[in-house]
Amino acid sequence: MTPSLFSQLQQQYQHLDGVDVVLGRGDLPELHIVNRFCRAEISLLGGQVLSFQRAGDEHPLLFISDDAFFQLGKGIKGGAPVCWPWFGDDPEGRGAHGFARSAMWEVAAITTDDCGVIQVDMTLPQSVFEDHPEWPFASTLKTSIRLGKWLSISLETTNSSDHDMPLTQALHTYFCVADATRVKVLGLESSSYLDKVVDFARVDASGAPILVGGEVDRIYDNNVGNITLVDSLWQRSISITSQGSGSAIVWNPWVSKAKAMADFGDDEYQRMICIETANAADDKRVLAPGQTHVMSVEYRISSSIITTP
Repeated sequence: MTPSLFSQLQQQYQHLDGVDVVLGRGDLPELHIVNRFCRAEISLLGGQVLSFQRAGDEHPLLFISDDAFFQLGKGIKGGAPVCWPWFGDDPEGRGAHGFARSAMWEVAAITTDDCGVIQVDMTLPQSVFEDHPEWPFASTLKTSIRLGKWLSISLETTNSSDHDMPLTQALHTYFCVADATRVKVLGLESSSYLDKVVDFARVDASGAPILVGGEVDRIYDNNVGNITLVDSLWQRSISITSQGSGSAIVWNPWVSKAKAMADFGDDEYQRMICIETANAADDKRVLAPGQTHVMSVEYRISSSIITTP
């Protein structure tokens, strides 16, 4: 983003209470939002939420690495990255997780409703598609982020081409936790999964909550419903309610993978877990010409702790 475009963005939204347009880490534009419900940070790089914390809460909802890259062309490790238009390693060799997470987005609108909830709408510019000819489909991508007592994020994809368009995607959300080995993930007990740790082997449903005691990298792609992250040390539960998604990814890199990543601290695996809302694996979507698909998720924090055996 040029200095003139950044100044225009500042001028356009300087009248909105609780909205600041700033140059953040890496001198990249960020939106800093404060209202009576929460405070949040959104990066135009990747069109992603970087942080969200409810008013009065001691701990943030989202984790972001102290070593994260803030550079155009690289993804930001933390917050809620947008993996699009493919998730994971692309079989055609086009790189991992698509190009939306490493490109600069445009702000389409910032609005406030009668209750004081702030909504940020952003779009992936068409110039980004021109820079990525490896993606042969004319398409549009929009995200809407609602910042109130809860955090809600939606991704809206439209196939503008004349051909069927394959789509896999994810909101690669990093949750901040007190101790990854002490949390439980509920809601996926009845789902089988693909285990990337053992070469994508299909594993039968466990019937038990997910616990972290080593590397976890799983794609749950059937019978996926509402998911709850229970963090008993911080005395909170986070409910994850999605629409337009039939799959979910649970990830913690553990010791060796954490040390291998230049943009992730060696010990940071202890303070995070990713639970990703997705269309992945058998939940892959194919959009007909002109068709629109919306995937959305809402995160609600509660002080009620769900107990399990």
